[in-house]
Amino acid sequence: MWYKSYIPNALTYFRFIAAVLFFYTFLNDLFLISLLIIVLAGITDFLDGYIARKIGSTSNKGAYLDVTSDFVFIITCFLAFVIKGWYNPLILILIIIMFFLFIGTSGLRKPVYDPVGKYLGAYLMVMIFISILFQEQLIREFLLVLLILIWIVSVISRLYSIFIQKF
Repeated sequence: MWYKSYIPNALTYFRFIAAVLFFYTFLNDLFLISLLIIVLAGITDFLDGYIARKIGSTSNKGAYLDVTSDFVFIITCFLAFVIKGWYNPLILILIIIMFFLFIGTSGLRKPVYDPVGKYLGAYLMVMIFISILFQEQLIREFLLVLLILIWIVSVISRLYSIFIQKF
């Protein structure tokens, strides 16, 4: 029944809209509204999967839609940060590499969830939130170092998971 996926998909699609709203509000220094958008995006990210599992409407298509909406939201937020000079543009490369690694290693059939990679997306959402809440450069530098460490562990974990699954 097609309508079973309507609610989870609508929540997922909200993050595409939230990305545009965040970009606008952040670049116009409406930081409180930007924080609210991040919170709502995080809530919808949790709820879409939870509801889909609860009503039995999970699918590979829905999983990819979820990951894609997360990627669009996160990359848009960090693009806004780069435009404001809050982060080095190279941070976008790290995020893009991780997304393409996910797509490439999933084979476009069934998403491969490694133990660490799932938490990388959550960390990026928290990083966005903290970056706005505490706007000091030192905090952003600490968050960036932590991101690089998590990113390295995530890449190793994903590759390890893939090679283990093959054997």
